[in-house]
Amino acid sequence: MKILVLGNDSRAHAFIWKLFKTPSDVAILCAPGNGGTTALVPPIALDSTDVAAVVRWAFEANVDIILPTTSGPLCAGLADELVDLNVEVLGPPKRTVMLGQSHCRVKEFLLRNALPTAKGRVLPTLTLAERYLAAQALPVKLKVDLPEKKEVVCPDRYSALKLLREFFNAPLPVEVVIEEYPPGVPVSLVALTDGRTVLPLLATRFYEHLKEDDQGPLVPGMGAQTGIKAYAQKLTAYLHQKLIIPTLQAFQAERLPYLGFLGLDCNVTAQGPQITGLRSQLRPLEAEVVLPRLETDLVALLQATVSRQLDQVGPLQWLDKATLGLALVMQGYPYHFPLGQAIGGLDKVEEGLLVFHNETHNPLGMRYNPVTRRGTSPLFSGLFGGGNEESTAVTNTGGSVLTLVALGETLQGAREKALSNAERITFPGRTYRKDIGLHEFS
Repeated sequence: MKILVLGNDSRAHAFIWKLFKTPSDVAILCAPGNGGTTALVPPIALDSTDVAAVVRWAFEANVDIILPTTSGPLCAGLADELVDLNVEVLGPPKRTVMLGQSHCRVKEFLLRNALPTAKGRVLPTLTLAERYLAAQALPVKLKVDLPEKKEVVCPDRYSALKLLREFFNAPLPVEVVIEEYPPGVPVSLVALTDGRTVLPLLATRFYEHLKEDDQGPLVPGMGAQTGIKAYAQKLTAYLHQKLIIPTLQAFQAERLPYLGFLGLDCNVTAQGPQITGLRSQLRPLEAEVVLPRLETDLVALLQATVSRQLDQVGPLQWLDKATLGLALVMQGYPYHFPLGQAIGGLDKVEEGLLVFHNETHNPLGMRYNPVTRRGTSPLFSGLFGGGNEESTAVTNTGGSVLTLVALGETLQGAREKALSNAERITFPGRTYRKDIGLHEFS
């Protein structure tokens, strides 16, 4: 069997690392990859969003399953292009995926199907938006489908009115979502589905503000964690039964086929969890903290999904350890930062910690192991902690450089490991949030 992982961030690295641990006889491929994946598999020079080129290459290479780790290939119609070919893809068709790419369409979908979400509306004009805002309690969250897909919390009416006028005066025609903003904890849950059966992964708390105490600009994936306490298990079960299953049923009711990863972004408020977004892939840092706990064979899960046989798979098995992921970023991220900076200290990380590469390049072309059956390899030590590979060969290609993941008997234990080892990795201006994991889901 051949599996092609499409992606170039730390999610792709995490999936390839997990696939290497399978007992199945499988060849793993990656396009385009990054400085971490190229130490495990040879890079394939494909633009993952050029679906025609991806499909042609996959067909000629006899690929069995394509696993996109971002929404880009699916938004470009990858699943639609593969309908008549003998290549399976972990993801739904374009018309289903595109729903989750729009704040406005997601809000309408949630309201239309009576799914738990914050009180709010989609407003098509400035006049209607100003009238609706006047009747709402503060603070409010404004969302708009501009190219940067903005969402902003406005604490007062003046800032909300100013932002509304800015949105509606944009060169592109827009609609705006105005919704209430109750305090809560940001949580994600992803499930694997073949369209009928749904198997939940783990509830994950995520952090998407640049600075500690959730201050500063919103940026993808500054930190994430999973827990092992009873509350974390109950939260996963609740989100699965009350949100994931009804959401899949809503897709079915609207004749939107679904296969692959179904992800929900939620805000856990005093009134209960509310859905804030829909996804067809795992969030940045979510794969990195969830996959290390998965004990069920990932290849068997992927095969069961694409063959519509998930009903024959029992409950997923999980390692009874908490995980915590820290994003190590450049100073100045997400705005201005230097590129091509050397990354050191990867060989100084303690054994057992995982370092997944996000925006990196390996100019020296470190070795990869071409065999299909995976055993213990020194490459795992060199890139994931405790080895002696030439870490100075790796440089950054962006501002979010690496994801450091620690496992522990408790969340606090995982946090202490992650923080102590983060100091061992060096690159100019390296910074990270030190408050990740202070609380489990509160």
